[in-house]
Amino acid sequence: MKAKKAIAVLSVAVMMTGMLAGCTSGNTTDTAAANTTEAGTTTEMSETRPEGTSDNNGTETADLSEHVEITIGGINMVSSDTVEGWPTEIVQQIEEKFNVTLKTKPYDNESLNLDLSGGTTCDIVQINDDHIAGVLKGKHAVDLDTYGDIAKNINSDKMSFRNDVIRTFKSNGEGKLYFVTPRVLMKDTDPSYGANLNYGYVVRWDLYKQIGCPEISNDDEYIEALKKMKEIYPETEEGLPVYALGVMNDMQLFSYFFKGCLNEGYANLEGGIYVQNALTNELVPDLYDAGNPEVVTPFWSGVKFYNKLYKEGLLDPDCFITKQEDLRDKYTKGQYLGGIVDWHFGVYNEKQRVVDPETLNQYVVLPTKLGWTNEQNRAGWTGKYFFVSSHSPNVERAVMVLDYIQSEECSRIIDSGVEGRWEKSEKGTPELTQDTIQLKMDGNRLDEWKKSGIGSTFSDMAGFDGNNVAADGGKISLWNEADVLTDSLTAAQKDMCETLGLSLPSDLLKNKIESGEGIDLSNCKSYIRIGIEITPKDIVRIDSNCEELTMNALPDLIQAEDDAAFAAAKEKLINQLKDAGAQDSVDWWQSAWETTLKGLENIE
Repeated sequence: MKAKKAIAVLSVAVMMTGMLAGCTSGNTTDTAAANTTEAGTTTEMSETRPEGTSDNNGTETADLSEHVEITIGGINMVSSDTVEGWPTEIVQQIEEKFNVTLKTKPYDNESLNLDLSGGTTCDIVQINDDHIAGVLKGKHAVDLDTYGDIAKNINSDKMSFRNDVIRTFKSNGEGKLYFVTPRVLMKDTDPSYGANLNYGYVVRWDLYKQIGCPEISNDDEYIEALKKMKEIYPETEEGLPVYALGVMNDMQLFSYFFKGCLNEGYANLEGGIYVQNALTNELVPDLYDAGNPEVVTPFWSGVKFYNKLYKEGLLDPDCFITKQEDLRDKYTKGQYLGGIVDWHFGVYNEKQRVVDPETLNQYVVLPTKLGWTNEQNRAGWTGKYFFVSSHSPNVERAVMVLDYIQSEECSRIIDSGVEGRWEKSEKGTPELTQDTIQLKMDGNRLDEWKKSGIGSTFSDMAGFDGNNVAADGGKISLWNEADVLTDSLTAAQKDMCETLGLSLPSDLLKNKIESGEGIDLSNCKSYIRIGIEITPKDIVRIDSNCEELTMNALPDLIQAEDDAAFAAAKEKLINQLKDAGAQDSVDWWQSAWETTLKGLENIE
């Protein structure tokens, strides 16, 4: 969102995994114009700045004598006051390097717009596409091109394609670099499937093994497996009821369209109102499918899946009021048998390993049609943009911090830990220490793992994708090195491989793709979504109304008792979407998509 990554943003889940990789933007805005209603007090940005030179880490001659506080705020980010282990080892290293204290702050749309209008935003701010126009119109972001001497990582040749896309499509036509995106993938990076899957058909390995590991290649086979697992595990050891899975309601339609994206082979724009075909890069209307009724779009695929679960009595009855924190709580208590992502497991797996390091009682993920991996994020993750606030009292220090987090060096630290958690091998290439590998797997060292910050602290800010090869010959994420993939498996994962005849759990997806039964995101050009022009206010209004109408229709769709009732509920919603102007939205989005494709021809 990694998945990579819901697209689109994030909550604690994103702080822990960085994956809403796959989450991209629905009401996408661009900078060809600035006609927005978002709050914004215009603050003129200086085109000049004090002289200074630096090395690639921004500290050679910069004056760092004064200790300052740098705050980083973002949509769905969490407060550093609530993050266990803060300041982590990674945070401490950055703080010492730049003589700062780092804090993070969560924003929602209302609080962000309030801070923008008052000129009181954090020093570094993360936003999604919906806020681009307001930030540009209010001149809230500094031009990073004017800080080239202390932002050499941001402005490096390796980031040139990303920067060209941002300058072209996200600068109000000025050709300036106001924003950076995370996790840029270098061209021609080798495909990687990792050790384990993050998105797909979730099962409890111990129960799945007990029912004979039946093949799961579609929703019906998955539901049948969930039924069998519930028969042998109807309640937890504490007597709590067990369900197949639940649905989170604090990310709008995500649970529905993302489930369908995995099944049908699409990447979603943030709101899920439109999706991108992962093979052809075609834009497809997701909710309003009246123009292409023979195609099963992700949203309708997902809704049908949850309807089937409901009819089988497998869906959590609290599904219409459940939030992410509720899901994590129920996973931690072992009340769910399945799911679609691995970042809601809470600490169930870790707690089980504390009791018994050899336990098979672990959640694992089996592949769906689409494996959310190998997405061509050459312009970084979409729907996640970072800028340095022009209101910051410490602009230069904020630029230095953001530039360092975007660097190859810091990306390695974020994914693999501070130096000492990894070291140079006899071959001269970096490798994780055995203690670090054991740290990740040892549930009794969970507090130490959290304190390390590995894979969590600033994971959604790092400039480089974990699969990129760094200058020292090792991958950014040393966890992705071939020998580490097998060394870092838990007992349950090893048992899974032995039982199913695999080298790694992710081989299930790799084998499926190689046989032509599955696909990944290697053909999906995510950067197209960055280039969509600003969405006119009338289209924004239509899309917002369509999303609200769809949310209101969910109970009737999910709780339909038979196919006839489901078809009637769908027809009612489609008519409501039509009356709300859905076709006007479709026409605009498809035209804007084609315009963007043409605009990218000169950059690619």
